Amino acid sequence: MAGAFLTTDGTADAAPRDPCSLVASEELRRIVPLARVTHRATPRHEVRNEAECEATSGDGWVEKGRYGRLSVDLERHGTTRFGSGWEEARDSFDRSREYAAGDGSAPRKVPGLGEEAFAEARFETSGARAENRAEADVTVLLGRDVLTVRYTAEPSSPERARRVAVAVARTLLEKL
Repeated sequence: MAGAFLTTDGTADAAPRDPCSLVASEELRRIVPLARVTHRATPRHEVRNEAECEATSGDGWVEKGRYGRLSVDLERHGTTRFGSGWEEARDSFDRSREYAAGDGSAPRKVPGLGEEAFAEARFETSGARAENRAEADVTVLLGRDVLTVRYTAEPSSPERARRVAVAVARTLLEKL
């Protein structure tokens, strides 16, 4: 990952077009049954490059009794008139943590993941089947990069969803 944030001119490095493709296909099939993947990249060149992808269980998930959704967002920051890429990434990470704690939850630190990482997990609170559906978010700061992984699963528990989201984040960081 070191090459991803060590450019000398302060511009944001290009983000991979589809970060979900960095997750092994058999792993993706295990955590998101019948996965359909969509992706979007929003380059702003020197200022910030962002890549997002989402893998969502296909139409057959009801028959199988399992559902999964994996969402990955990778922001690569460059230097702006307000600060260096490192400062911009830190600000983005800090805002994410403040937002996560805004509902009264206490995001947990995730040791050994990037420079700093936090995770939060919860039962999903909307929809007819929400009592069996759990969601977890992991946000990681590494240099000028901010990686956010959100995982939703049914049936699941918040702790299991958190473990999966952390494992996916670790895999992505190894391959970026």
